[in-house]
Amino acid sequence: MAILAAAVSAGGSVLGGIAAGNAASYQAQVAQNNAQIAKQNATYALQAGQAKQEQAGLKAAEEGGMVKTALAANNVDVNTGSAKDVESGTREKGQLDQETIANNAELQAYGYQTQATGFEAQAGLDQATAAEAPIGAAIGATGSMLSGASAIGFKGLNWTGAAAPAANGAIGSDYVASGGVGI
Repeated sequence: MAILAAAVSAGGSVLGGIAAGNAASYQAQVAQNNAQIAKQNATYALQAGQAKQEQAGLKAAEEGGMVKTALAANNVDVNTGSAKDVESGTREKGQLDQETIANNAELQAYGYQTQATGFEAQAGLDQATAAEAPIGAAIGATGSMLSGASAIGFKGLNWTGAAAPAANGAIGSDYVASGGVGI
């Protein structure tokens, strides 16, 4: 009965290790997929930032044109003095808006790239777990079999572990009492 229990325990360890390895492989693939998605999101963030930056540039040019038109309509010389400064300030504001949009897009892309790196690291860890799970299971199975074998071995020797006087009067074990070698 002990051999059967040890075999079932060992088999369970092996099957558990295989299942753990398969689960870790699955998790590694999920992490790889998430890393790929994060990389795509980084690319999309940069592309969206470029599109917004172009829109901001067009809007700034439109605002600059409206300012120049309004000044000229009021009979102000647009090429000198404060009128020129107003136009210059409008252009600088537009440029700052464009640079802010580009910076925000780059920060968002960096966040996604960092996330992708984390997912790739997790995938590597999961792949290592998948590779090591069967080995750990085999070691556990070997331990179960050795434990079962040792239990069977001691029963075969009629070992109870209790100290009792031997037939010759010496203190020993039941094994000695049944004709074995004394301790």
